[in-house]
Amino acid sequence: MNASPNFSICLRPSRKNVLAALAVFLTAAAFFVLEWPLAAEENESGERTVYWWYILTFGGLSLAAAALCLTEIHMPPGIRQKLGWALVLTLPVGFFVAVDVINGTRIWQFSSQRCIANYLCYLLVFILAYAITRRAWAAAAIGGAVCMTFGIANYFVVQFRGQPILPWDFQSFATALTVSGGYEYQPTRKMGVAAMCYIGSVVLSAKLAPQEGIETSGRFRITERLTALGVSAALALALFPMDLLSDMGISVWTWNQKTSSEITGIAAGFVANVQFMMVDEPEGYSTAKARALAEEIGSIQPPAPIGQPGKKPTIIAIMNESMTDFGQFNTLKFSPDNLPYLHSLQQSGQMVWGTAYSSVYGGNTCNSEYEFLSGNTMAFLPTGSKPYQQYIDSPQTALPSILKSYGYHCVAVHPGNRDAWQRMDAYPHLGFDEFVDATIFDVRRTFEHRLTSDYSCYEQVIYEYERWRRTPLFIFNVTIQNHGGYEDPNYRTRVRVSGAAGQWPQAEQYLSLTKSSDEALEYLLDYFEARPDPVVILFFGDHWPKLEEEFNQALLEGYDRVVDQYRVPFFIWANYPLEGEKIEAVSLNYLSGLLLRAAGLEGSPYTNYLEQLRQNLPVVTDIGTMNNEGDFFLAGDSLPSPIKDWLNEYAILQYNNSFGGDGKVYSAFQGKGIQRAA
Repeated sequence: MNASPNFSICLRPSRKNVLAALAVFLTAAAFFVLEWPLAAEENESGERTVYWWYILTFGGLSLAAAALCLTEIHMPPGIRQKLGWALVLTLPVGFFVAVDVINGTRIWQFSSQRCIANYLCYLLVFILAYAITRRAWAAAAIGGAVCMTFGIANYFVVQFRGQPILPWDFQSFATALTVSGGYEYQPTRKMGVAAMCYIGSVVLSAKLAPQEGIETSGRFRITERLTALGVSAALALALFPMDLLSDMGISVWTWNQKTSSEITGIAAGFVANVQFMMVDEPEGYSTAKARALAEEIGSIQPPAPIGQPGKKPTIIAIMNESMTDFGQFNTLKFSPDNLPYLHSLQQSGQMVWGTAYSSVYGGNTCNSEYEFLSGNTMAFLPTGSKPYQQYIDSPQTALPSILKSYGYHCVAVHPGNRDAWQRMDAYPHLGFDEFVDATIFDVRRTFEHRLTSDYSCYEQVIYEYERWRRTPLFIFNVTIQNHGGYEDPNYRTRVRVSGAAGQWPQAEQYLSLTKSSDEALEYLLDYFEARPDPVVILFFGDHWPKLEEEFNQALLEGYDRVVDQYRVPFFIWANYPLEGEKIEAVSLNYLSGLLLRAAGLEGSPYTNYLEQLRQNLPVVTDIGTMNNEGDFFLAGDSLPSPIKDWLNEYAILQYNNSFGGDGKVYSAFQGKGIQRAA
């Protein structure tokens, strides 16, 4: 077909074009066959639904891309050059739409300003790719691949963890690979259509704006490349140091990143979170201010012990993976009770127990560890940060270092890879003497849905106790059994949701796993109940599991979804008398202070301060703060003066503890054993 002497489109079945068309067609056909349930899906009753819109759209795009491979488009070189630039500028719009449609954002409700904000994020990727290659088709291929990979990965991360990809998740890539095998990855119809749009955009770019045959001078090529680099640099400066997105009305809901990304856009939400990567000094911070506060907390009287072990007890802390007690809400019933032993302990009145609040949901276990061990809170750190990976690169004062001042030998036990969350680097800095990971377990490991069982973890804890029983011993055990995903077809479901059996299979698999945890817990406490030497055990969950959204809705009907999905159980038990108490609310950063009191040991001025602060602010998390009257203030809310002042003092002390450098007031954070020796 001839449009003009200088413009024509013709069929050209050359070897190169035919091979390209075959590659496109075979790729599309292979995906369609391998993922045929996307086209025709059966429901639970066996009825088949045929998605004709998907079949026709996917098939049409596949045939169009293959046909386009067989064509040749002729036009003047100058127009071709300008078309290349136009493609680089317009393709980001398409990939913005594709990524957000895949992730189900509210893109059709976005304001023009919000659309532009997202467009600029994608444009940066494409302009940079063009600056490197000077090829429109290469920019489409590279930029599109980056955007599609990010968008699809974000979709699955939200499904499994309940929140989108955040900037520091890239530091956790090795950890993500370690645990990714437990999940089921099912592409969606939107992904299939978007993938064919991506292939079509690359083919179209190659046909409309090939660089070959365009005569340009060396000076022009250098100028073009430098211009593209300059534009990408300007975009990067505007988006990051200058925080342009904030000026465009893009803000982050730190307590609900999933909803935040849905209303801001996936790319804009991710880039906006980059602004939180730097740890800023608290308001009014100075070394002099930190020293003055350290002097004040040094005069706080140590809280009274809540246990009388008679001598230094063995101290065991168990952070149980994804452990929470759904029965506390009394909205759904489970048959049988998944946590009968835990509930019997709570009713005994012979231990300290209650509800703890975590800063994370569905993942990021390392942050719960950090809060418990350090007494610090994620509330004063950038959203999405991982302290183990970012901030703990030198010795830190924490519970293990405090116990070492009393002569304790400190052992961490976790049946995963030792480099996950960079524990192998963080643990020594926190004061641990040993780290027993999956590769050096001394006991035989059994498994629950492909992961080391709680029973095996507790067997290793007992092994360490017997090995070191002549030495004061602290064991910190992070379990892994209940880690998501909960889609193992070979795992036997033992607990059902009464009246809705089989409706939420992931939830029922999780409940069955926690029943095994409950049985293993009974085995552990029965063992230590019979020991003659004093032993105190803290048990707590690290965060909620990520389960079916409909299950969560039914479970939390009438409750505050934003707050209550961060509730986890905790208790402190001992084989010697404890002052029994139910604590209605406490955040994980306070648990180490309670554990020291149960062990009859004085902590540091910092732990004394935290026990005092807990009386006024029992919950301080990344999600928000609760006062002693039960009022919860979400992060970012306006705070009344006393609460704001208390939090600022806490932030100053925490900053000095973690980032004080030469100005750190060590006396405020060291254990009393060191201070007495001095």
